[in-house]
Amino acid sequence: MEEPTYWDRFWRRRVSRRRLISGAALTGSGIAAAAVVGCGGDDSGNGNNTQQGSNVNRGADLGAEKIIDARREVEPCPPDMRGGIIRSQGFDPVVLDRHDPHQTQFGPMYANLSSVFSKLYMYKSHSEPTWENIAPDLAESAPEMIGDQNAPTEYVVKLRKGVKFHNTDAIRGNFPSLAGREFTAEDVVYSYERQKNASQSIQKGYYYRRSQYETIDSITATDPYTINIKTKGPIAPFYHFMADTNAMIIPKEIVDNDPGPGGQPLDTVDTNRGPQPGQRMIGTGPFFWGDLKFGIEYKAVRNPEWFGWGEPDLQRPYLDGYTVSGSSLNDTSLEALFRRKEIDGATFIENPDWIYKIKEEKPELKFFQLWVSGWIGTRFKMFCQPFDDVRVRKAIHLATERQQIVDVIGSGEWKMQGPIGGAISYWALPEDELLSSPGYRQGSAEREEDIKKARQLFDAAGSPELPQVWFADIPSYIPNFIGTWKQFMNKNLGISVDKLRTLSQAYSRIAEALADDSCDLASMYWGFDNGWIDLDDWVYPYFHSTGSKNSFRLKDPDLDKLLDAQRREFDIEKRRQLGYQIQRYLLGLEGDGMQKGAHARVDYATPYLAIVTWPYVKNAVFFPWFGSSYWQSNVWLNKNDPTFRGRPA
Repeated sequence: MEEPTYWDRFWRRRVSRRRLISGAALTGSGIAAAAVVGCGGDDSGNGNNTQQGSNVNRGADLGAEKIIDARREVEPCPPDMRGGIIRSQGFDPVVLDRHDPHQTQFGPMYANLSSVFSKLYMYKSHSEPTWENIAPDLAESAPEMIGDQNAPTEYVVKLRKGVKFHNTDAIRGNFPSLAGREFTAEDVVYSYERQKNASQSIQKGYYYRRSQYETIDSITATDPYTINIKTKGPIAPFYHFMADTNAMIIPKEIVDNDPGPGGQPLDTVDTNRGPQPGQRMIGTGPFFWGDLKFGIEYKAVRNPEWFGWGEPDLQRPYLDGYTVSGSSLNDTSLEALFRRKEIDGATFIENPDWIYKIKEEKPELKFFQLWVSGWIGTRFKMFCQPFDDVRVRKAIHLATERQQIVDVIGSGEWKMQGPIGGAISYWALPEDELLSSPGYRQGSAEREEDIKKARQLFDAAGSPELPQVWFADIPSYIPNFIGTWKQFMNKNLGISVDKLRTLSQAYSRIAEALADDSCDLASMYWGFDNGWIDLDDWVYPYFHSTGSKNSFRLKDPDLDKLLDAQRREFDIEKRRQLGYQIQRYLLGLEGDGMQKGAHARVDYATPYLAIVTWPYVKNAVFFPWFGSSYWQSNVWLNKNDPTFRGRPA
């Protein structure tokens, strides 16, 4: 049994507060309202993002920005405009997770981490996740790729010189040898090898992205500023792996590697021993970890010695810091706070009307609209009855009233989602194909046909009783939807309402249960999942037999072949077609649609957002999920803008 860590103790203490933010949108406003300067949102100007959601065209008529990610031109900050704190409301304080950057899995925590810890590379866009939109962070330039020109197996990365780890009085007191230490190649080697060898750690269950690093054959520091990485064969997404949201470089000093259970190193930042986890948040990023009050507020503080992406003369970050409040997450409060300029940007929680009305009333406001890459869906434990029977899973897929989810939960402003979110249309199955597929198509005759087929499959499987279904407890619209869910499951599959047993649970408990072999715990789960970037992120960790997120315990050799093939394919169009084939396979659209891997996960819908910011906020950018807070380093407040008048100090 693993020794209790700080995280375990902290979660037990705070789980009773899990309804603190009930009523707010986990992936919607929480990202975007907090993301005035980069925690969420995306470029909405691509074709596949405009077919669903009734207000997309309305937003276009209001002058929605076309490019809203980091491809936007940066407006330099005049010297007399430096300083100030930008304020927002969001989910960054709701840390349902560990602090350890390599062991996190929920967006709010890695939103906070992303401005503290740096990576080798970073994305300027998620909607166009091409190599051209990857920029150097700690690296000095793009990697040199060695080997076959179309299938490299070796990467040489040159690092920036003079990069320093954070240096404050508190850090000097807790980690004197780390404070202000120069970042070197050995820090990259440690961070990558730690995850490459995660299967040997007592924390191995928390290394959710280890499948990326297990592609590495060797990583060496050839000098203090050069890394040589050799992969186990050609890995098409490896450049992406180095730029991925969670590819953070950490110093080994912050990890508790003293002996834990059985004498093995404890191997975690979330420890009870010595400095607390929050005191161990020491990176090379543009902001210091300031203060975190769970569910209430997160504060980030300017790092005056940040390396500034090779442009130290700009003296970024321009701001003194930023704060994200986890309270008052409802439309009435958000509108009032925004009008009083107590927050600098906002989105809607349930009803977007106030966003459109205030934009019409104040046309000078900056206006953004986007689809979120996080989504609501269902996971099954396929080793548990009756979900080991593909007929049952397909029946649930066909019987689910996705339009009701869009209308009831999303107020008609969401859209249906397949295995890859439409926010990442670069990899997602074309929307017209998705919406014409069984379970998604909404024509009356087609819907009737799908429901009839669902009932036939369920009856053929013996009309089994479903085990207790676990619903996420936040946002509140998820448990509030249980009654509607029971009604259409009763109507479409003939299951008596009193036999549909449900339980609302915190995400941390759900994560633990999904990893548990017990069929009594979350064998069917209903709630949110994280948004991703590359094709590999969306499919390999979930559905490969060795995948680190394979809570289904799925082992499908045919699907494994497809998943391995997309990792080897460097031709973008061929890789995209493999991605489409994988998605069709998962949706039961390949062959007879009854393959072992079909409907291992059933996907439902994703949020749409409309966002307004005051014109005095400069260089605001948005991405479709948490984890890009480092772009806040470009943000500044134009105190000469007429709209700045009346903003509280």
